[in-house]
Amino acid sequence: MGGSQSAETHPDKKEDAEKPGTGLIPEEVKQMTYSEFNYALGTSIKEDDLSKFAELWQLIYEVRQANMPTYDVNLVGDNVMKYLKYAFRHQSPSWREVGVRVCKTFFHLQEAREKLVYLDFIGSMMLLTMPEEGNEEDDVDSKDGAGANRTFIAEKQEEYQLLAADTILEMSDYGEFLEQLCSTSVLNFLCIALNQVPSACETVTHTFVKISANPENLPVFLAGSVGDILESFFKSTNIKRPTDEAKIVQWGRDISALAHCAHTMGTMIKYDFACQVDLGTIGQIFTSAPDSLRLIAELSRLFYWLCRNSSDVFETLMEAAPETTTDGLDSLLFSLVQIWDQCSDLKAKLEVAQLANTLVGEGPPPDLGNFLEDDLDRTKLIALGSDDFNDKLAFAEMRLCYMNCLLWEILPVAQVRWRLRDFGLKELHHAFTLHEPVLLQVVLGTIRNLVDAPHVQECHELIRFFGEQLLICLDLLIGGGFPDGLTRLLLDAISILALQRSMQSMLADYNIWGKLNKLVRKWQERNSGHDPRKIQLSVLRILSQVAVHPSHRLGWIVKGEKDDPANVYPPRSEFEQQLDVWIKGNDESFKTIASLLLTTFQEWKFQREPQELETIFNSILDWWQVNSTTRYAEEKEAAEDSHRGSSAASTNQQERTKPLKQMKAEAMQRSEEGFALYSMETLQYCAPYECVLALSLFSRLALEPKFKRLIFQNALEPLLGCICLGIWPEAREAAATLANLMWCPDLDRERLVCWLKMDGCSTVDAANVLQPVRAGQPKPVDIGKGMYRSTWGVEFGRGSCVTLHPDGFKTYNVPGLLTAASPQDTFHNLSQRPYHWLDEPPDPRHFTLTCWFYWPLVDESALQDGNDGHKMSVLVQSSPPDYHMQIYVDYQTDPQGVWTLVDHTRTKRPLKTPKLHPGWHMLALVSSTSKSAAQQWDGTRFYLDDWSCSLKNVWVVNDFYMVGNDVSYGGKKPFGLIADFRIYARCLNQSEIETMAVADGVDDHPDKIARKLAALDAATLLGQRLDVPDSAAECLRALGSLATLSSQRAKIFAVCGKKMLRLLESPIPMVQRQASRLMNNLA
Repeated sequence: MGGSQSAETHPDKKEDAEKPGTGLIPEEVKQMTYSEFNYALGTSIKEDDLSKFAELWQLIYEVRQANMPTYDVNLVGDNVMKYLKYAFRHQSPSWREVGVRVCKTFFHLQEAREKLVYLDFIGSMMLLTMPEEGNEEDDVDSKDGAGANRTFIAEKQEEYQLLAADTILEMSDYGEFLEQLCSTSVLNFLCIALNQVPSACETVTHTFVKISANPENLPVFLAGSVGDILESFFKSTNIKRPTDEAKIVQWGRDISALAHCAHTMGTMIKYDFACQVDLGTIGQIFTSAPDSLRLIAELSRLFYWLCRNSSDVFETLMEAAPETTTDGLDSLLFSLVQIWDQCSDLKAKLEVAQLANTLVGEGPPPDLGNFLEDDLDRTKLIALGSDDFNDKLAFAEMRLCYMNCLLWEILPVAQVRWRLRDFGLKELHHAFTLHEPVLLQVVLGTIRNLVDAPHVQECHELIRFFGEQLLICLDLLIGGGFPDGLTRLLLDAISILALQRSMQSMLADYNIWGKLNKLVRKWQERNSGHDPRKIQLSVLRILSQVAVHPSHRLGWIVKGEKDDPANVYPPRSEFEQQLDVWIKGNDESFKTIASLLLTTFQEWKFQREPQELETIFNSILDWWQVNSTTRYAEEKEAAEDSHRGSSAASTNQQERTKPLKQMKAEAMQRSEEGFALYSMETLQYCAPYECVLALSLFSRLALEPKFKRLIFQNALEPLLGCICLGIWPEAREAAATLANLMWCPDLDRERLVCWLKMDGCSTVDAANVLQPVRAGQPKPVDIGKGMYRSTWGVEFGRGSCVTLHPDGFKTYNVPGLLTAASPQDTFHNLSQRPYHWLDEPPDPRHFTLTCWFYWPLVDESALQDGNDGHKMSVLVQSSPPDYHMQIYVDYQTDPQGVWTLVDHTRTKRPLKTPKLHPGWHMLALVSSTSKSAAQQWDGTRFYLDDWSCSLKNVWVVNDFYMVGNDVSYGGKKPFGLIADFRIYARCLNQSEIETMAVADGVDDHPDKIARKLAALDAATLLGQRLDVPDSAAECLRALGSLATLSSQRAKIFAVCGKKMLRLLESPIPMVQRQASRLMNNLA
């Protein structure tokens, strides 16, 4: 770069013209060898003849150019630098000036640069910028007076400063000089020049751009207050075109410098170096719509990084608005949309011209509007294919890229989104059509950041848009139409996308398994000399997340309209073969993911007793706690201490778990600070993808009665802590684990599959298996009459009942309705197949039904009113179309009532039971066979309190549709007042029934898990994670189960009632459904 320039010594200037001739003959100089030329330089130096020294360099210039770089290499090898050192270190400024100008022509040689560094060239040049007093060479005739002398000195000083600034700009292209350029003296000079030498502003700011290109140089900007100087220049520059033509040139420099200034400040903000930016100036420039495409491009980049790094984008937009009002915000947003429309229009015109080959000079000139005019001088036209044209084209692409990304960044802001829509914002996909890798890197980086941000997850359409565009890029990458250098960045973005359940479904529909395997093969073919492991790890992360989506691994959840029990994804046998290969390798990341996935897939391993699996479970639990993103702060601090060599690092490593109280405090602090944790941030210190897999395994085990105690005793606090502090995918899985723990409770393998407590809510299933539906208006128990000395009890009157399940509830086909809550799942997905037990499924004839009722069921007046319908009180009824009364009291044959069962042959079985005293009594029906360990005999036992009778080889049909009435007679056979209605998918033994019959409180009720969670303040913690739809669906499911405790209902509503009401209108099916369930359980 420097080698193509001559040594400009300005021979036409007055002081040179008056000096005597040097006696040099041009042709002789041009015939000199490099050694002869060096000898001539030495002679001029001995004579201290500046004119001869300068003329030698001017005359040899053509020879150097013709023999580039050989002649210069030989000069340097022959120690020409000692003569240049004499010049640039001379006491006379004129000698130093010539020395600096000549040295610039050697910058193209590495050896010369290294010697100039050794000779402290930059320090000597800085002396040139300092004022010289009493210098005879710079004197003028005395008749001009002292004023003229001062003017001349000032002009000469400015010339030297410009020379130094230009030289520093050239030096910034070379790494050898950067350390010296980052010195305090140089930075101070540049800042002074920017403030005091207007003509140097463009050069100085361009130098800052080049120095800041290496992020390692940015800390010196802070130490040298460069950011403050740039900010001062940024807000003080007038962008309005002057009317005085004499000021146009300087205005052009100012606009160019302003663009450089915006670039440098944007770089500082990008790398998290504090830099004050006057946001009002940004808004003013955007709304004033300047002609400079380059300025708008650089300003878009600056504002993009400001918004991307802002903790409150809306506040940033308001500060940038011309007025801090909604009108000012509208003005700013409208201007941004207009600029985006200009980007779109220019892009369309360029595409038309490209198709017509007019951009390469063929055919008529393209219609590009004022694009072919110079932005600062509209009278100057830009030729197609010229450097100016290519530069402007590059800035047009840069403007499109950063404006597109900026609009993506502000779209998730709720107060802004509808405004942008009203202003006509559209076509936000143009950035994906760019081809420049640097710009595509910005695009992918923006998407990776956005899909990772919790607040963006609410914009499900935007997330899906990003997903679709990334998959298009993936197809291009497979086909070689996308830069291979961006493969990891693209896969990182997709892997973060894959953390979201709705995106997992989309990726499966896209056949991500086949696409990624093909990508790995193609990438290795094109990059045979590169290690593919990082690419393969990204691929494995994506596939692992897709594989643990509930509908891809749980056999009872249907995906789409297909009802195929073998519908798992990725293809299980092929995937497991790949995992077997990885698990045998040496890379711990691959081995961990593969091991967790295989453990999750191979459910047969968990058919053993919990005590046999406790070691495996605890090892996974311990690993998860150590690597969880809840430990992000501690692990980051430990890593930083270790890097600094601090002894505190080892101390931090010893404490690998922390109490829930501490985690709650940290979560509160984060909330107050507006800090949101992203998965990409945690990758360096934690294992977010692996932790999601571990929790997916825990959530599966939590559904099984035999593992509930194991999880209850060891994992409750860590799970709640994860909900507090973990990234949202991990918090989602932790919430799912808690929700599954409360499904089919409790700790002693009860297999409680239906539990209507009737504690004020008649349609709340405390077993969290069913979603009962109420008909009519069951009456709450009167005050003072409730069961358990409380408000338990609901009285069914005419027209009132509770439907357990629309198809009838069967204990051997337990519905999986509430075993998962993926955002896009519907009732159809979760209701087609029953839950799949790890162990043997319940026997259809092994079940228990218990219920407390208040005797007498009906008043004598109701029996004497002649209404036949009310002469039966039906407790349970089977499903349509038969609608059999299964347990009822018949008053037709005996006014005192006869307890009657209807068996599997539809035979009525009246029972002779003891007389009941008024008050609460417990009914139990146990259906058993000789295979039952609890009651080894064939038939049914019926209990009233401590009395029982047996019906051998008689079974009630395992099909329970309605509780409290008989629908076939229009609800005219209400049962009366009942409480604590339960159905177990097993036979209760004699001892269990006797214990229940004498219970006078709720301490022994099978809701210990829910009560423990309530004691740990789970309601508050779950209520704080409703910001992301993915985690919100599972947290709402857990909250709905927790709301089966009457003591938690008011608290839950206080914590998240407003959020819940908003989520009732969510466009996401499962979020809306779980919010509705929670509302039902609270009401």
